[in-house]
Amino acid sequence: MRLGGLPAAVHDAAAVRLGGSVYLFGGGQSASSDAIVRVDPRTGASRRAGRLPEPRSDLGAATIGDTAYMVGGFTETRPLDSVLAWRPGQRPRQVARLPLGLRYAAVTAVAGRLIIAGGSTPRGASRAVYRFDPTRGRLTRLSTLPAPVTHAAAVRLAGYAYVVGGRGSETAAPGRDIVAIDTVSGRISRAGRLPNGLSDPAAASFADHAVLAGGRGGRGPQATVTLLRAETAGRPAVSHGRAGDLAPGSDPGVLPGNLLIADRANDRLVEIDPQGRVRWQFPRRGDLRRGETFRVPDDAFFTTDRRRIVATQEDDFAISVIDVRSHRIVYRYGAPGIPGSGPNRLYNPDDAIPLRRGLIISADIKNCRLLTLRPPSHRPLRQLGAVGACTHAPPRSFGSPNGAFPTTDGGLVVTEITGNWVDFLDRRGKLTGAIHPPGFTYPSDTNQISTNRFLSVDYSHPGAVEIFDRRGRVTWRFHPTGKQALDHPSLALPLPNGDVLVNDDFNHRVIVVDPRRHRIVWQYGHLGRAGRGPGYLNVPDGVDLAPPHAVANRVR
Repeated sequence: MRLGGLPAAVHDAAAVRLGGSVYLFGGGQSASSDAIVRVDPRTGASRRAGRLPEPRSDLGAATIGDTAYMVGGFTETRPLDSVLAWRPGQRPRQVARLPLGLRYAAVTAVAGRLIIAGGSTPRGASRAVYRFDPTRGRLTRLSTLPAPVTHAAAVRLAGYAYVVGGRGSETAAPGRDIVAIDTVSGRISRAGRLPNGLSDPAAASFADHAVLAGGRGGRGPQATVTLLRAETAGRPAVSHGRAGDLAPGSDPGVLPGNLLIADRANDRLVEIDPQGRVRWQFPRRGDLRRGETFRVPDDAFFTTDRRRIVATQEDDFAISVIDVRSHRIVYRYGAPGIPGSGPNRLYNPDDAIPLRRGLIISADIKNCRLLTLRPPSHRPLRQLGAVGACTHAPPRSFGSPNGAFPTTDGGLVVTEITGNWVDFLDRRGKLTGAIHPPGFTYPSDTNQISTNRFLSVDYSHPGAVEIFDRRGRVTWRFHPTGKQALDHPSLALPLPNGDVLVNDDFNHRVIVVDPRRHRIVWQYGHLGRAGRGPGYLNVPDGVDLAPPHAVANRVR
C-alpha cells in the first residue's frame, strides 16, 4: 500500500524516528542531497525540515534522546569525517570528527552512546569501532572488528551493539556474520550467522528484537524481512518458574540474556532467564549413565558456540564437559572422588574455562598449578607451576591458585589464595605484574573488564567486590554490611550495561549490583535460605552468561 511520496527520489539516505515522525537525511540520485525531510508515518505526508551543512549520501544515523546523530557520508567527490547532531527546529552542528572520511558505516546507539563500526575509508574497508559520548563530546576508539566490513547494518539488542552482514570490500560478496560488541569494555564476539549473505539492509531496533529489511544478497536486491533476537536460550528442556521467583524489586532488564548457575549443594546446573524461569537443567532423571555421578559443581562456563558447558567439580576432583542438547557428559578429566597429580588426576580444580580451538584452562588448587587441556586427550597440553611447590613465584610456582582467567591480549590473570596475590601473565606465561587486592583477605576469580580494569571478590564474610587496575588502585568497591552483607562471594562478572553479576555463595543467591547507585538491582534466590524449588538455590558457587556474552567469548 502506497502511503505517500517524498519531495524527490532518493537512495542511500539515513533515517531515524524522533517523536512521532520519521526524518530522512541526505541521500543521492543524480547528486547527493542536503535535505532533511520529515515524514508523517500516519498520513505519508512529507516536507523539508532543514538542511545539512553540505550534500551527502551513504551516511549512518541514530538517535539518543531527542537528538539525531549523523555519521560521515559522501559528497559525490569525497567521504566526510564529521559527526553531526540535530534536533527538529535547529541547525545541524558538528560534535565530533572521525580520523578519516567514512561512508557506509554501521551506526547505532546503546546506553546513551553512539557506536560506529566499520565502513569505507579512502584506505579501504575499516575494522575500527568508535564510541561517541555526547555528554562529554568525546569520540574514542573502542575496539577492532575481526575483519574489515562495510555496507553492514548495526542494531541494538540486550545492551549490546550487533554488526550484521556487510561486505569485506566494495567488490566483495555480502557476508553472513553477526558480531556482538560489548559497548562498555569493547570486547568483540561472534554472535551468529545470517541464513544468507546480506549487505545494505534497512535496520530497526526494538525492545527485545531487531528487524532487517531488504538489502543486497549474492544475487542482487532482496525483498526479505529478517527478525533478530539476542540469543538467550537454546531449545529449552525445562521451562518452569515465574517472574515472581525473583526477589521483589528485581529488574530483568539489567541482564543481557540467560544465566548459567552452578548450584553446588544441589548437585546441579541450572540456566535461568532474566525473569527467573528455569530454561535448562542438568542432570535430569536419566541424564547420567549407569555408574556416572555429578557432584558439587562449583563453576560452569559455556563454550563459545553454546553447544557445551565445562563444569568444575572442585571437591570431587573432576572437570566435566556436558553437551547441552543431549544432556550427556561427553568428556571428563579426573577421577571423581580420587585426588591426585598424575595424568587424568586433579586435586581441587577450580574455574575450568573453555578457550578457542576447544582448549580448557583450569587452576588446580592443591596441586598449585595451572593446566591447559585439549579434549579428548587425558594428558595436559601445558602446565604452569609445579606440584608441591606452593609458593608465590609465578610462573614456576603458585600459592594455591583458585582462578586463571584469560585476558584479551592472550595472557592470564591468576588469583592465588596463599599470600592473597593477583598475578598478570603474558601470552608466553611470563609474569608482568602482581598485586595484593586492597582490603581482601581471600581474593577469588579475578577477571578482566577492559585493558586496565579488573574485577574480583573477597571470599569472606562480610565479603566485598572490587574493581581495580594493574597497580592495585581501587576504582569501585561494594562492601555492604548488616542484613545485605555478602557471605563468601566467589565470582563476579561484568555486564554490558556496566553492572556487576555476583554469586553470593552462602547467602544462597545470585545478584546484580549497579555500581553507579551502589545497590542490588536484581536477585535470584532467597537471602540466607537454601532450597531446591523454583526461585531457590543452595550455595551457588559459579555463574556465566549465555553466549554471546559468556566468559569464553571475552577472549580474543
